[in-house]
Amino acid sequence: MRLLDFLRPEMIWVALESDSKQDSLKGLVDRVVERQVVQEAGTLLEALWAREHIVTTGIGRGIAIPHADLPEITHPQLALGVYPAGVDFDALDDQLVHLVFMLLGTPRTPGLHMKILARIARLSKDPDLCQDLIKATEPHVAIEILRRTEQRH
Repeated sequence: MRLLDFLRPEMIWVALESDSKQDSLKGLVDRVVERQVVQEAGTLLEALWAREHIVTTGIGRGIAIPHADLPEITHPQLALGVYPAGVDFDALDDQLVHLVFMLLGTPRTPGLHMKILARIARLSKDPDLCQDLIKATEPHVAIEILRRTEQRH
């Protein structure tokens, strides 16, 4: 399984700025709604916040993986927001988050949802991933960086 099976270039936004976890999540949710992946921003944002209230999705190494299951999603999809200056995401390692991989899942495929989360966590251990993606100037550059990273792992 590859992350790029679930992440399309039009679902990647680079050089984003945000003052907070709340602002970054709302910004990504609004972008996902613009791409018509989900219809209602409020429902997705509420689901993401419910998950964040259990425990932060800032897993460390500059990466967060907010995720939610929505019945309207037919197959898992990823969105990626790149924040070069970083966002305080209450990460487990207390470091700023630069990469926000938002996973939109479906209750129909919980096993696949977990495999995608595990794949992101595995790739997050690559020492170059975060720094290389921070430098990406276009979504297609981010795709190529992810492709190379996945080939190494």
